[in-house]
Amino acid sequence: MTQAVLAHEFAPPTKHSDKRAFVFSLGVHLLLVAALTWGVSWSTRDNSVAVEAELWQATPVLAAPKLVEPEPAPAPVDTPKQAKTPESKPVDNSQTIREAQLATARLKKLEQEKLEQDRQARILQENERLKKEKLLKEKAEKEKAEKEKAEKEKLAKEKLEKEKKTKEKADQQKTDKDAARAKEIEGKKLDAMRQDQLKRMAGMAGANGSADSTGTALRSGGPSAGYAGRIKGRVKPNIIYPDISPSENPMAEVSVRVSPDGTILSRHLTKPSGNASWDAAVLKAIDKTEKFPRDIDGTVPNEIIITFKPNE
Repeated sequence: MTQAVLAHEFAPPTKHSDKRAFVFSLGVHLLLVAALTWGVSWSTRDNSVAVEAELWQATPVLAAPKLVEPEPAPAPVDTPKQAKTPESKPVDNSQTIREAQLATARLKKLEQEKLEQDRQARILQENERLKKEKLLKEKAEKEKAEKEKAEKEKLAKEKLEKEKKTKEKADQQKTDKDAARAKEIEGKKLDAMRQDQLKRMAGMAGANGSADSTGTALRSGGPSAGYAGRIKGRVKPNIIYPDISPSENPMAEVSVRVSPDGTILSRHLTKPSGNASWDAAVLKAIDKTEKFPRDIDGTVPNEIIITFKPNE
């Protein structure tokens, strides 16, 4: 109903609205003039009433109202007769009302959309804030992790450099020691060669070798004819013979280096026999012998080459 009244008030004016408004305005002005005239004539009268009261007891008693004469009716005012206006047909405002309702609905919808947009904007702003805080936190954590990683790499690098320096120092010390040892050995060799040279020079006067001899001894000499047999006789009892066919007779040739007192220093096969069992048995027997006997002149050759056969 309110929407209908509002729609009727704001509806466009009809064809007869101007005449009706003029007549209505004229009548109102005439009534206003008449009221002013009546008021001026009424205000000239003395309507004051004297009231007297006398108090006889504590509780007041109200007096009855004084009889007041009724006011005279105002004189009739001649008003021009209103011209009769033709009756206007009722205006169909349904379309206007529908449009107003649609406009109201659109306004309401726009307000709701605006509220929704504001809400979405607040949500988006809050999400942006949270996202920004998350990015800042991740950045801080990443920087912290990179800093810790750089610190670890720095410590590891320093440790490697320290280990490298320590190793280089140890290698240098080892190199220095090896160089000193090699120098000492070389010095000993030079001293030995010098002593041998001095001995050779001192013994040349008593040497009996031929003019084309290249030896360093005072006299030419070597193992006696039976010395090899004596050595074989010392070694063979220590040989543990492997299973060898009687038709086979492998020969193993061994070179043995000994000291001046006959102690065996080293041995190796110069010509293997072809039978690994026999070669191993011969080498073990020499190791077990440990020392060779002296020759008839009381000396022991520095190196002796001996052959061994199972059937000899």
